[in-house]
Amino acid sequence: AKEVGEVLVLVAHTDMWIEGSDLLPGMSWYLAGRKAVVANISDIAAKGARPLGILFSIGLPSNFPLESFNELVKGIGDGADEYETNILGGDLSLSNEVALTGFIIGITHRGKLLSRRGAKPGDIIATTGVLGLTSIGFKILLEGFEAPESIRSRAVESVYRPVARLREGLALAGSGAVTASMDISDGLALSLNQLAEINGVKILVESLPVASEAEAFAEMHRLDVEHLILYEGGEEYELLLAIKPDMWSEALRTVKSVGGSLYRIGIVEEGDG
Repeated sequence: AKEVGEVLVLVAHTDMWIEGSDLLPGMSWYLAGRKAVVANISDIAAKGARPLGILFSIGLPSNFPLESFNELVKGIGDGADEYETNILGGDLSLSNEVALTGFIIGITHRGKLLSRRGAKPGDIIATTGVLGLTSIGFKILLEGFEAPESIRSRAVESVYRPVARLREGLALAGSGAVTASMDISDGLALSLNQLAEINGVKILVESLPVASEAEAFAEMHRLDVEHLILYEGGEEYELLLAIKPDMWSEALRTVKSVGGSLYRIGIVEEGDG
């Protein structure tokens, strides 16, 4: 298809949510359904594409309660509504545990499509948010760490009800400032390493934008907050971006214009890893 002389491209992505590894203590089926949507939206956001719709294949045990199933489907539907897209259909099958497989389709102009490949020495590495909340959320929910309610509530909310940076991705796609993009749902260290490997470069991490709750939690339990963020996080649906140095100010303005934030964490250099 062509629009105003520009070629439109379809972008597709799939993401799974599995009960055994992804259902957190105290997490409702509604939140599980919504989170499965957010995971798919996040990867489309990293491409600078607008979601057109999602297909969901759902595996359920034979004794799964109908009430829970309705709750799960409502979470999926509300998640789609939140990001102004639609559930197009899917499949339903028997499974030993609940399994949700989303297949999302998005659209963008070819010239605006963001890719993981394109980062060059001199580019600035940035994220779209402060880090560390999911790291301490997992510590609290899975390892029994204690925290004051003010910290606990925000940390747990970050893993129960994540946010995909769709507005930021769409805005940056039109700016021309981004040379490479991905989300950090698999953890920051792994994502940085993948970005470096794909582009054949070295990424020097200069500083990390740490959530104040993560700083307080790390101090309380005598933990290394940078280690927490780099290696014990994940499911932080922030975007990881390489940005042209001469367009850094433009990128900042662009993200701020849609209500978001951009934090410089490092720089691309020649080398490896």
